Amino acid sequence: MSDTAIFIAATADDLKANSGLPGDVNVLRNFTDSDERVVHTELIVDSPVPGGFLNTLNQNGVWVTLLPRSGDADASVLAGLMTRLQEFAQTYPQVDRYILAGIETSRLSPVAASLQRAGHSVLLCGPDRGKLDAARHDTDDTEVWSKDGGNSGRGSRDGRDNRDNRDRGRDNSRSADKEKDTQDPFEVLVEEVSKSRKRGHRVLLTSLKQRMRKRIRRFDETRLKDKDGRPMRKFKDFVVDAANRGLIQLIEKGNASHVLLPGEKVEADEDEDDSRGARRDDSDDNDDEDDDTDGVDPLLDSVDTVEGDEEDNNGNDDNGDGEEEEETEDVLTPDDIDVDELDESANPPPPEFMKVLETLLEKPKTLPELVEALVKKQEKGDLEMKTATLRKHLQHAFNNELLEAAGDDKPVKFLLVDDWQDIIDYL
Repeated sequence: MSDTAIFIAATADDLKANSGLPGDVNVLRNFTDSDERVVHTELIVDSPVPGGFLNTLNQNGVWVTLLPRSGDADASVLAGLMTRLQEFAQTYPQVDRYILAGIETSRLSPVAASLQRAGHSVLLCGPDRGKLDAARHDTDDTEVWSKDGGNSGRGSRDGRDNRDNRDRGRDNSRSADKEKDTQDPFEVLVEEVSKSRKRGHRVLLTSLKQRMRKRIRRFDETRLKDKDGRPMRKFKDFVVDAANRGLIQLIEKGNASHVLLPGEKVEADEDEDDSRGARRDDSDDNDDEDDDTDGVDPLLDSVDTVEGDEEDNNGNDDNGDGEEEEETEDVLTPDDIDVDELDESANPPPPEFMKVLETLLEKPKTLPELVEALVKKQEKGDLEMKTATLRKHLQHAFNNELLEAAGDDKPVKFLLVDDWQDIIDYL
């Protein structure tokens, strides 16, 4: 039995224009499986609701949180919803699925994406199918929630068939999710370490945790216990326990933790910069600074300081020869980028660059389409970046698996991974 919580967010203007909620609250509860238990239902609104409507909500077991009204009702409701979810998640960590519902579902998309990054399953519900489809990359599933029973927004005479097909698709998706969630985390850990070592890549804790979460959607090491029955507090506890079980090796080298396969020897060049560029270019010269690690999350032992953009100005190392300077300012082409190259020692691109990619990849793009869009921004002056730096940042986005295929179609189209911000924060 799994626990599910329902949060409905609406402004007073939403409720007035829609004559109340878009559908029956009990319909939201029906968007669950037989093995799910709805433990909480709450409406968040920025203005008092009429007495009769409030009584109906109370009779249906709905909590009502009234927010202080501010000038921007949308912002007020969004902030209130995020605050309540944070409080709720801390109080009820056993809840692993959330249903987010509202009239304007576009404001719920960032909330759904945030819950997903935290490892929860999210269902997004609202009356407008078009807006739900636009938010499909921020949620696990969507459902039309409306007074007519859930068909609004389809615009099809075959509404029942569409709904049946969607139900079957949702059931298949949930079955796949459950299958992913039942995988043995230790087996998945060994498989991911083996993949990286076969490719000759270093295995750092930060990227390893992200891969675990991709393989096991609800992976959370704090729900596990080590071989002695002690609860794990952080991801490194999980890796240490795997090493204690003889499944992997965990080698501490300075401030970095290297994960190896059993019996594998540490090569001499594991600690040195390789030809693909390591993150520790200058850190060995600052041992005194590195010693001050009090209060630092041990997970970050494996993470080195992200280099700045000092390379941006290194194109003028020559003696001022104009021809050489022009050679460095060539145009980025798809041939410059290797989408299959994984390099865990490559620096992550700066968040500012990733936000540019996020804007460009609102819809999936092939590599040539993405490169063309970046070059256009560069030529217009919207992207003040030298070609060498642009090439480096885009390649490093692929190196760190921040871009993923949007489907099986050929040619491959790419999207940003949902948790790119979390990966950047880790790295």
